Amino acid sequence: MSEKVIAYTNPLCPHCTRLKEYLHRHNIAFENRDVSSDEKAAEEFQQLNVPGVPVVQVGDDMLVGFDEGRLEDMLKAHHIAA
Repeated sequence: MSEKVIAYTNPLCPHCTRLKEYLHRHNIAFENRDVSSDEKAAEEFQQLNVPGVPVVQVGDDMLVGFDEGRLEDMLKAHHIAA
């Protein structure tokens, strides 16, 4: 079974919008955690110690920013179709 895809995003971030559109377009189930309105998500995001959103986490792997090629590679490595 594949691992859960978690996206840490902010609604004002254009790269976050592109990430979510990509995941929806490829029918990839993901949990969106809005760091601007969800206090728990914001705390989790702080613990990741990354410079900004978007962040995609699958298992122990994490991708900061939106890079379609690197995202596809990460998803395939976790047996999630892209």
